[in-house]
Amino acid sequence: MVKVNLQEQKRLEILRAYEILDTREEQEFDRLIQLAAEICDVPFGKINFLDESRSWSKANYGNDIKETPREVAFCHYTIQDDTHLVIEDTLEDERFKESPFVTESPNVRFYAGFTIKSGGYNLGTVCVLGTEPKQLNEFQFKALETIASEIESRLELKKKNKDVATISAFLEASIEAMLIVDPKDYKIVQRNSNESDLLSRFIPECDKCSLFDLFPGWDYLEELKKWNEEVVIEPFKMETEINDHEGEKVYLEVNTTRKYGKWLITFQDITKRKLMENSLLEEKKFSDAIINALPSHFFMFDEKMNFVRWNKNILETTGRTKEDLVDLSPVDFFEKEDVQRVSEYVKKTMNGFEGSIQADLVKKDGSTEPYLFHAIAFENFDKKYFLGTGQSVAEQVEYQSTLKNLIREKEVLLQEVHHRVKNNLAVISGFLQLQELISEDEHTKSVLMSNYNRVKSMALIHEELYKAKDFSGIDFEHYLAQMLRELEVQLSPKDKEVHLHIASESLYMNLNQAVPLALIINELVSNAFIFAFEGRSEGNVWVKVSQKGGKVHLSVKDDGIGLPDDFKFEESPTLGTTLIMSYSDQLKAEVEINPEAGTHYEMSFKNKKSQSGSSYHLAV
Repeated sequence: MVKVNLQEQKRLEILRAYEILDTREEQEFDRLIQLAAEICDVPFGKINFLDESRSWSKANYGNDIKETPREVAFCHYTIQDDTHLVIEDTLEDERFKESPFVTESPNVRFYAGFTIKSGGYNLGTVCVLGTEPKQLNEFQFKALETIASEIESRLELKKKNKDVATISAFLEASIEAMLIVDPKDYKIVQRNSNESDLLSRFIPECDKCSLFDLFPGWDYLEELKKWNEEVVIEPFKMETEINDHEGEKVYLEVNTTRKYGKWLITFQDITKRKLMENSLLEEKKFSDAIINALPSHFFMFDEKMNFVRWNKNILETTGRTKEDLVDLSPVDFFEKEDVQRVSEYVKKTMNGFEGSIQADLVKKDGSTEPYLFHAIAFENFDKKYFLGTGQSVAEQVEYQSTLKNLIREKEVLLQEVHHRVKNNLAVISGFLQLQELISEDEHTKSVLMSNYNRVKSMALIHEELYKAKDFSGIDFEHYLAQMLRELEVQLSPKDKEVHLHIASESLYMNLNQAVPLALIINELVSNAFIFAFEGRSEGNVWVKVSQKGGKVHLSVKDDGIGLPDDFKFEESPTLGTTLIMSYSDQLKAEVEINPEAGTHYEMSFKNKKSQSGSSYHLAV
C-alpha cells in the first residue's frame, strides 16, 4: 500500500472525478493502444490509471490483465516522472530486474510509458512493452507523446460532459466541437466550440445554416443520410476529411447520435494521427512499388519462417494467392532432396552465411522450374528476418545441358582422333623399326632408330590423351616415366652398364608444351646413351622435371666424357641438336649447358596450363 500524502490525495481526487476507473472497455481507447503498440513494434500495450493501491487498465493490447498491485507496476515509477519513462532493458535496471513481470511470464524486457495528465497531476500512463530489449526511434517517441495527449483530450471531454444526459451516448470520444442539427432541413440548431477553434475553421457563424448548403458533396453527409434512413439505434461514427476556410485539409472523427428528434454531432481533430498513419502508408506504398518493380522474386520471412512480405512476381509465377502464402514457409516451395538443401541453406543464412542456392521451384499446379536464390539475414528493431530474391535460370540450365552434350560429342570425336593418330604413329614407328632391323649400314641404323624413338615419343602422348580422356593436356610425370623406360630398353648398350635415374613431380601440361618438351628429353637422353660413355663400361644419366613459381624446370645430366672443348651447341649440324634448339625456342625457354664433369643441360619455361590447340610442329 502506497502512503497517501496531500499531493497524492489531490491526484486521486482528480482521477476519481473522471469516473474512469472500473469502467467497461471502449473501442476508441482500444484502438489507440493498439496503434501505439503497432507503431512501436511491440506485442503489448496498456492505458493504465493508478489509484492508491493498484494499477488498473482501461485498455489492453496483447494481454487481458486488468489490474496489478501498484508497488510492482512499472507505471508506479512513470507517474513519479514529469512526462515519460523509457527502460530499454529491464534486466539492466535495478528497480525492475527482479520483478515477476520480468523474470516470469510475460518476461518484459522493454518498457516505455508516457504520462496522462490533468491539472498538473499524472493520473496514469499510456505504455508499450516488449519481450526483447529495444530503443525507440524519434518517430515512435513522438507518436507515443501524441497518443498520450489524445487520451488526455478524451478524458477531459468525458469529464466536461458527464452531466449532460442527452448527449452521453455519443460522447465516446474526446471532442473539440459539437453541433445540434435538425434532420428535417439539415439546419444547425446549436453549436459548441468547446474552447476550440475547430468549428470556426470550417463552419461559419450563422443562424439556421444548412450543412448540405455549406458542404455539398461532403462524403460524411452522404453517409449520414443513409444512416438516418436506416433508422438504426447505434450511433454513427466516421472518419472523414474537409478543407477549412484557408484550404488546409483537416481530418475529423465525427460521431452522430439521435436525441429528441435532433442529430447530436461531435467533431474531433485527428489530423496529427491521420498524417502519421498516412506517412506510414506512403512509406509502405513506396517500398511495395520498389519490390514489385524488381524483375526477380522478392521474399521476406520472420524468424519463425512466416511470410512477411513478397512481390507480385511470386504470385504470378507460383500461381498462388495471398491467402496461400500466409500459411507457407520457405521449404514448402520445394520437394524431394531440395527440401533438405533449402532448409540447411536457410539455417546457415540466418547464422550469417551469405551465398546462393539453386533449386527447383514447385508451382501450385505441380510443375517445377529451376531458380537461383540469394538471401541474407536482416535485423530490424531487434527482430531478425530472412529476405532475398529469386531468379529463373531455366534458359541457362537448358543452355548448359546443350553445351554438355556438345562437349560430350567433341570429346568422343577427339578421343577417336587421338586413337587414330596413335595407331598411325605406331604404324610409322613400326616401319622405322623394321627398316632399322634389315639395314646393314650402322649410320643408317642409327638414324632410323633415332626417328623411331621420336615418333614413339609422340605416339605415347596421344596414347596418354586417349586413356585419360582429357584432350587439353596430360600428366607429364606418368608419361615421362613410360617414355624414358622405352628409351632405356631401346638404347642401353650391351657392353656397358648405364643407369637411368628419373625424378619427376606431378605436373600437368598442355599438349602444345608437352610434345616439344618430350622431344627435347628424347634427344638429350638418346645422345647421352649413345655418345656420353664412349670408352667406358658404366655411367649414369639423371633426368629431373619439376615446377616452381609457375615455371617448369628440366635437368638432364650425365657423368660421361662430356662435350668436346670446341663444341658449340648452336653451331652443331646434327638433326638432334637442331631439334633441341628449335623446340627450346618454341617453348621460349631459358637454356644453360654445363660441360664440366659430363654434360648438364638445364632449361626452364612458363607453364601455360590454359593454352589449348595443337600448334606444335616438327622444326627440321
